[in-house]
Amino acid sequence: MTEQNNNKNTDTDTDDKTVNVIESEATDANESTAEKSSTEAPATEKKEPVVSNEVITRIFVTLLFAFIGWLSLWVFGVVVLVQFGFLLITGQLNKNLKAFNGELGDFLADIIKYVSFQTNDKPFPFQSWSYGETTESDQSEAKSS
Repeated sequence: MTEQNNNKNTDTDTDDKTVNVIESEATDANESTAEKSSTEAPATEKKEPVVSNEVITRIFVTLLFAFIGWLSLWVFGVVVLVQFGFLLITGQLNKNLKAFNGELGDFLADIIKYVSFQTNDKPFPFQSWSYGETTESDQSEAKSS
């Protein structure tokens, strides 16, 4: 019987040693994970972007021109309908409305280029209204020939 008790004690000691080894390995694993987390934390922290005044101004001006472009597009459409009225009634286009819609179309093109980030040149209020100059020079050349 003593041999059985000795065997049981040996088995229990072995089991205790195994449990102790597993616990120490788990503790070591937890400590290494904690060390990795603490070393990775500064590297994974994201820095907040600094928004400059230029970006805020660009956002504001872009939204403003998007609204102006939307309104101008409605005016453009109304002028087109009035031009159809002139065409139906008189059989001819109104030259003034045609010139106005040509300039307005160029202005809308500049707004679209600015709003879509194709250019950094702001349209009319920030630069001179030069939209009708090419049309007038083209018309004077056509008259002289």
